[in-house]
Amino acid sequence: MEPKKSTFDISRLLLDTVNTYEETADAIVPDTFPDLMRIAAVFGTPQLKDDVPQSGRVFLSGSIRMTVFYVPEGGGLRKLDIPVSFAHIEEAQDINEHCQLFASCQIVSADARIMNSRKLSVTATLCISCQVFCPESLTLTTAFDDADECLEILSASHLVTLPVCACRKEFTLMDDVNLADFSRYSSIAVPRAELRLSDCRLMNEKAIIKGDAVLHLLAETTDGLLENADCVLSFTQIVEAEGMKDDAQLSVRFAVRHLDAELRDDGLISVGLGVSVLLTAFETLTLQTIEDVYHLQHPVQMESRSIPLSSCRLLPELGCEASETLSVGMKIAQIADVTAVTDRLMQESSPLCLRMMVCVLYRAEDGCYYSIHRAVQMPLDVPAAPETVRLQALQCRASAAVSGEDSIVLSLSGRCSVLVQESLTIRDLTTLTVDTEACSPTAPVSVILRYMDAGERLWDIAKSYRTTVDAIRQANQLTEDVMNTQAQMLLIPVR
Repeated sequence: MEPKKSTFDISRLLLDTVNTYEETADAIVPDTFPDLMRIAAVFGTPQLKDDVPQSGRVFLSGSIRMTVFYVPEGGGLRKLDIPVSFAHIEEAQDINEHCQLFASCQIVSADARIMNSRKLSVTATLCISCQVFCPESLTLTTAFDDADECLEILSASHLVTLPVCACRKEFTLMDDVNLADFSRYSSIAVPRAELRLSDCRLMNEKAIIKGDAVLHLLAETTDGLLENADCVLSFTQIVEAEGMKDDAQLSVRFAVRHLDAELRDDGLISVGLGVSVLLTAFETLTLQTIEDVYHLQHPVQMESRSIPLSSCRLLPELGCEASETLSVGMKIAQIADVTAVTDRLMQESSPLCLRMMVCVLYRAEDGCYYSIHRAVQMPLDVPAAPETVRLQALQCRASAAVSGEDSIVLSLSGRCSVLVQESLTIRDLTTLTVDTEACSPTAPVSVILRYMDAGERLWDIAKSYRTTVDAIRQANQLTEDVMNTQAQMLLIPVR
């Protein structure tokens, strides 16, 4: 018998990983710089240069600009920039050059160690996230051509929400931004950017993306101090969204590929920001499959395959917050900078938590700069207990205030969007053969009276006795919605 097929175009997730690892490099202090005495603070700014899907793997490479603030032997504060290269490989079956790869790279923490007065070792902890999607046609058997009236078919319906299309696009934001009270600043020491989505709409296979690039700039003042200066660059981008319907559920993820920010003499900041965006369209599909088949007169042979799927659900935006008091053991004159970077989503904790790596740069009463690092957990109020939760986007605001003489009160607040994934496996009947040369054994009676335990399926009973579910329902005056037995005596008409 020839099967009738239904086909659905989906985008299968082949790889979804978040890995953290370290890169280390040694550096010599240039001859024009004074000797090292103490490391005050270290920052890392990543630049993702290559991210390429290859046969069976993805390859990523880039560089990190390590910015080291140190105190020389004569006092004061000096800045040293050290480049560090990195390369990363993730492997997975079925990846090829036609897949859609979305990668992001963050610096979770940065550190430096003085080896001698003219040499230091820097270490960056990178958090690299990779997702690879592959377009695929999901073909399922729903019926059979030329099926005779003695063929009994048990159909099943599966309501699932699947990614049907995924595409990665890139764009560059280049603009000049006003910096308030610019005359106080001499340069931008460490630029950072956070991308926030305000709206995204699909229209005629194009995506209209509106958002803000929030620039967190650690700037040097004209009197040699460090201060944080924030500014916002709003943007609207129209990108191709091939194959996406206007009414599809849409997930949008951003990644910063590179960032340059330079303070000009006229007070404007020239910004160059490279952005990757992943657009994923979801649709709720009703998948019809054949769960079981038998013939009333002849034996049948059938083959099937297992199809693993992951049903997805985008949750409404969740709020999260946390606070902690840090004791530094010295009098604090100024909080210069606070950064918070997502390390990972802690699936094993209850409730679910975001692990944030926080760095606070402060100036003590003696005028010297110090930094303190702390891992802080932000609980997430997820309504249910799903199998897997994936972080899609996070907008986090970190602040710190001096408490007493030697303590810092750290506060984190944010909004995040998460994707819930639940795994399921469906069976697809691929071939069916009815052996018309052989006949199933016939029963010597026409009706059987048998006691049935509660919960037995009418389908299994009918299959065992080579009758039909409808015949059992009619003989026992059962309605069409009855699928299982109660603890009861059952009349089973047989052929």
